Amino acid sequence: MDFTNVDGVLHIHLDNFFILGIACLCYFLGRWIKSEIKLLQDLSIPVPFIGGLPAAIVFACLKISKTAVVVLNPDLNALIFQFFLTMMALMGSWKLIKTGFVISIMFWSFAMVLGVLQALIGLTAAQALGMHQHLGLLMGTISMMGGTETLSSFIPAVEQLDKFSSAAEAALGVATLGMVCSMMVSAPMGEYLIKRYDLKNPSRTEFDNARLIRSIQRSTKPFYRTHTVECIKIIAICFVCMALGHLINQKLFTSVLIPDYTVCMVCALIARNFADSTGWFSVDGLALRTMTKIFLILFILVSTCALQLDLIFDLSAPIIAVFFLELIVNVLFARFVYFNLLGRDFRGMLIAVGGLAFSMGMAANGLSNMQSLCEKYGPNTDGFLVVCVVGLILLAISNTLLIKFLLTIF
Repeated sequence: MDFTNVDGVLHIHLDNFFILGIACLCYFLGRWIKSEIKLLQDLSIPVPFIGGLPAAIVFACLKISKTAVVVLNPDLNALIFQFFLTMMALMGSWKLIKTGFVISIMFWSFAMVLGVLQALIGLTAAQALGMHQHLGLLMGTISMMGGTETLSSFIPAVEQLDKFSSAAEAALGVATLGMVCSMMVSAPMGEYLIKRYDLKNPSRTEFDNARLIRSIQRSTKPFYRTHTVECIKIIAICFVCMALGHLINQKLFTSVLIPDYTVCMVCALIARNFADSTGWFSVDGLALRTMTKIFLILFILVSTCALQLDLIFDLSAPIIAVFFLELIVNVLFARFVYFNLLGRDFRGMLIAVGGLAFSMGMAANGLSNMQSLCEKYGPNTDGFLVVCVVGLILLAISNTLLIKFLLTIF
């Protein structure tokens, strides 16, 4: 941990150990808060968000009061995110991919339509309010469907093109507000759909306790030994896939803004199906779910703690008005398009929840909201895989191309 003084304000640079320590403490704080407030339980608000938000509020208050600025290392969360996504892709067996292929293509198509709709709303609203149309794009597709990583990639180009001095702050403020709202409205919408249509999870007993106990009793080796080995095996596979993905992206996709994690996920999908077809090695489902859940929780915790909430207070009234217009459209689109056209069942509800969350921030927010619902109603691997493949592979590529196209014609 380092301390510096910039313009009379103390800057505290937290190292990775402090960040992870704070994040883990926030997790247990979130569990306690949720256990004490029934409304949070009824709405299925994710525990990592509940726990991380107080830390983000404290950091924002310190910054606004000019007492101190707490700086978190973004590289740590990028690594956690890459680990999580690579593990998530390891779930993509050919059987699951084949089962969800049609619905994945439909979901991708609808998400692209929403991306175009977000762009048109941002452009139209920006022009009506007397703002530059490129700022409308930043407030629309780039910050909403694109998220902070896509936003960071395109802000320099927009600032250089239009000589904006405050485009970064405004767009990051919109993205931050989107991430907060996505964690507050997505799971509650899922709860509404479950109660409104009496939805049942067909795979609720996929990993019930009785089945798990029978599996452990049939095993000839101690469970703790095999589970530990399987967890380490998954970490090893992830390291290899991440190394290959980074190398391939570095050498082959230099002219296209494709995130490293997208290529890592493709490598993990190939590794999983190679294992299934050849039998050279296996991927244990229980160990994979354990590791995936741990890394998702860590990522959401660190992301929430790192939210720059002070940027929200700097947003002008017109920008906030555009954001809430986008929010209403996103909610209506998830409710009436995603859910109605993707099954009107438990899986369709999960996809609608995930789609709503990542249309206002990042796919991990969607997965966290889905995980919160699955903790109450049981696991559903199909829904997770569809949102993961579409939100983090297909949309990462197509949305980048869409944004580049929109910047050239407007």
